[in-house]
Amino acid sequence: MSRRYVVIGNGIAGQTCAEELRARDSECSIVMVAAERHPLYNRVALPRFLRGQVREEKVMMRTVEDYRKRGLEIHFETWVTEVDTRAKVARTNRGQELPYDALLIATGGRPKPPPWPGSEELSEVYGFQTLDDTKAIIEKADRSDSVLVMGGSFIAYELAEGVVHRGRSKVTWIMRGPWFLRYVLDGEGGQLCRQLGEAAGVRFLCEDEVRRFSRSNGRFLAETVCGHRVEFDLLTYGVGLDYYVEPTRETPIELRRGVVTDTKLRTAAPDVYAAGDVAVFFDQMIGKHNQMGTWDNAEAHGRTAAHNMAGEDEDFFDVPTYTTTMFGSTLAVMGVTPDVQPDLESVRTYSFEERFFRKLFFMHDRLVGAIMIGPPKGRKKLIEIMRSMRVIEGPREDLLDPANLK
Repeated sequence: MSRRYVVIGNGIAGQTCAEELRARDSECSIVMVAAERHPLYNRVALPRFLRGQVREEKVMMRTVEDYRKRGLEIHFETWVTEVDTRAKVARTNRGQELPYDALLIATGGRPKPPPWPGSEELSEVYGFQTLDDTKAIIEKADRSDSVLVMGGSFIAYELAEGVVHRGRSKVTWIMRGPWFLRYVLDGEGGQLCRQLGEAAGVRFLCEDEVRRFSRSNGRFLAETVCGHRVEFDLLTYGVGLDYYVEPTRETPIELRRGVVTDTKLRTAAPDVYAAGDVAVFFDQMIGKHNQMGTWDNAEAHGRTAAHNMAGEDEDFFDVPTYTTTMFGSTLAVMGVTPDVQPDLESVRTYSFEERFFRKLFFMHDRLVGAIMIGPPKGRKKLIEIMRSMRVIEGPREDLLDPANLK
């Protein structure tokens, strides 16, 4: 009998896994369960779509016909509600029972609900996770005079930059911390981000938070702890994800925000694997469990999971990367940063006049992470050094100079 695979999720982790399984075995059964109504699309392209720099068709990566051609059975707008690890069956909200020999959990997450008092009374509130979220934000922002962005995360930044780039609305960005990415950047890096953002037209309210929302003259009003009053028509926010782990709650699978795995992406249940944002995997770079929300990490997870589901014994190891625009400049993050591993050592260089910031992170004399604002020169070499896990014997500051990274 041919092997039966079930893949929960059709993001890049699930899609990569399914296609890798098919490439290795033309006879196996592969069933995918997708919560969204869309075939695979490029989540990395959503900020560019929000900015108006790419069309929707360029965001899409697969068509329904592509699944048929690859022999992938997919059920859209469907949720797995239970994984019976004893019977090796996944059950869905549509009453389906999907037997498996190996199963992948690549369910990702959904935006946490807005945590601010009174936000439930607002009618125009959007997180930023899906294609449909993005289309709704574009539609609402383009007919709004003022958009309020809340949170100090990557998502909040992408919202502030995307909306202000469209040039239709004023943007106010409120964050509780003293600067964007306060656990990764330091004061000077945060100041440079603010300098770039204000030049683009964003109003920053840092070290502040909303204490009350209300209605005012047909619009919404946010009153902050520091005494600011912000009228707005649309609230968008980024405060993290709730990971979809409900199908695993009555199983031996360990949960720790997401689904815990070993270095091979195996869970505690036989023949059940996890990949992508939902996976709390053992990260060999730092020697402990970690959770990553980057596209390339999810894609690499999907490939490793497929190999092991098909019978291999492969450890996962990769250096996650994230690159985006930064109010007309570039933001690049690589490897492990202090939000994941707080006790990292670091070196840095920056210039407000030349509009750049570079900071490198070290653990046990090894380069494990970096963040850059401005031209990401030397990025590929830094990633190569991280992947090698070699001890840095010379002055660490030498690695800040792109001239030394050729």
